[in-house]
Amino acid sequence: MRWFSVAALSLVAVTGASTSLYAQGASKPSIWDGVYSSAQADRGKAVYAADCARCHNEGLEGKDEIPPLKGSRFLSNWDAQSVGDLVQRIRTTMPLDNPGSLSAARTTDLVAYLLQQNDAPAGKADLPGDTVRQSGVLISAVQPQKTAAPAGAPVSAGPAAAQPAMAPLNALPNPYERTDNFFKLPKGRKFGSSSTVAGDSKGNIWVVDRCAKNDCAGSPLDPVMQFDSKGYFIKSWGAGKILFAHGIFVDKNDRIWIADNHNDGKIGDVVMQFDKNGKLLKTLGKPGVAGNDEHTFHEPNAVVIAANGDIFVSDGHGGDTITTKAHSPTMGNSRVVKLDKNGKFLMQWGMHGSGPGEFQTPHCLALDSAGRVFVGDRSNNRLQIFDQNGKFIAEWSQFGRPSGCYIDKNDVLYVSDSESRDQPGYAYHPGWKRGVRIGSAKTGKVTAFIPDDMDETKVSASGGEGVWADAKGVVYIAEVYQETIARYAPK
Repeated sequence: MRWFSVAALSLVAVTGASTSLYAQGASKPSIWDGVYSSAQADRGKAVYAADCARCHNEGLEGKDEIPPLKGSRFLSNWDAQSVGDLVQRIRTTMPLDNPGSLSAARTTDLVAYLLQQNDAPAGKADLPGDTVRQSGVLISAVQPQKTAAPAGAPVSAGPAAAQPAMAPLNALPNPYERTDNFFKLPKGRKFGSSSTVAGDSKGNIWVVDRCAKNDCAGSPLDPVMQFDSKGYFIKSWGAGKILFAHGIFVDKNDRIWIADNHNDGKIGDVVMQFDKNGKLLKTLGKPGVAGNDEHTFHEPNAVVIAANGDIFVSDGHGGDTITTKAHSPTMGNSRVVKLDKNGKFLMQWGMHGSGPGEFQTPHCLALDSAGRVFVGDRSNNRLQIFDQNGKFIAEWSQFGRPSGCYIDKNDVLYVSDSESRDQPGYAYHPGWKRGVRIGSAKTGKVTAFIPDDMDETKVSASGGEGVWADAKGVVYIAEVYQETIARYAPK
């Protein structure tokens, strides 16, 4: 088996200084200066097909923990390093089952193909095969005519624009204090893992946990719980109806929408609408059936309802394969699905990738006062913003690696980051700390940060996934690892 490992193409810089022919006063050329030829990229395409496509996929989009080799994430990962660094990394570590087996010429051709696929223009001559001259060519995440946005500012991009790596936003005020043991559960009941919390028009708070553990399969417990504004338990329901609640939305009529992310062949892989007493009103998708067409979902994880009743669902939670009668096994879904108020399919957008309008785990949804759709593109470490017809507007990376997102009526944006970590591999987002970043959905400015209380070096994922805030600005965070709903009130 030949593949590129996560660690090998992680963002860790190559140690040691690169020798350059451009050290005596002349500025180094970059990948935007036509440093390879089209013929060389064609040769590299064949190398990619033989040695890389199995794991990174034909479109270079990666899957699961295998990183993409195309788009803003890849370019930002290698920003300010040299082409020589990239060539050397591939030559010494790849393919994983036989590192060092690629010749210098084949590796150089492969890198030429990667540059082409990242929109770097071709020139007249091949990229040279020797390390000295390769190390004189810089990889820059931003084309020369582009400028990086200041820290904390929104970033907009056209279809081919690469985004610069942003300095981590951790040193922000935390104007909140935590209230422990706020929710009073019935005797003998405890919270399990949860990524869902929301409020209704009466000030009540709805929590869906995973039946006092991290999955409801076979459990007699009710996963859906209602509390009043003071944290007192009101009622619960939903036993046997939900496997793995992942997203919740309470609409203007106080109907409860829940995305069930798992599938046991009988229930799950659906979005359900309930009344406040647990009566099932509507089911989107086919219970127990995974798919990628107009009538099925696979691992839906969030749902929001627009002012006119249109329904938006983020569908997909990784690279699991799915098989349907109409499709051979393929990667798991990575899309946003739009339906009308009756559940009729209208459209979808998105696919695996890291370009504008592409996703690697679309993990949360929110709507601002203008009706724009915010999608947490978690494995690409960014939010993407669209109109309601899927037209790309902007991407923002200043809110961290989004697991959950919520926008209140004043366009305050709350984004939870439960995964960022310094260790190479899955969720690699060096320098960024886990927690909830709070700012403006209008301007993109981040103004506050509630840090996670766990040590990210010891726990692969912790802190908030789901996040919601009430009318007084009290923030509620559904924590999977800690198995609780954290409450943070303004000081």
